[in-house]
Amino acid sequence: METPSEIIITINIDSGETIEAGINIRPFCQDLLKEISKYFEIIIFTASHESYASKVIEYLDPDNLYVDH
Repeated sequence: METPSEIIITINIDSGETIEAGINIRPFCQDLLKEISKYFEIIIFTASHESYASKVIEYLDPDNLYVDH
């Protein structure tokens, strides 16, 4: 049984292909980013593809207020 996704994001892969990816955001994630950005520079590292990670970060911080890099 597949777990339903909270949000569907459209990702353009480098090969030109477009995919729909489902993501689930942990409760209070955006509140946490807002609070810790007052005290720390936020840098996100991932083993995922940049196109996927960028879309997730764009969803979490649409106004580029919290994530620095």
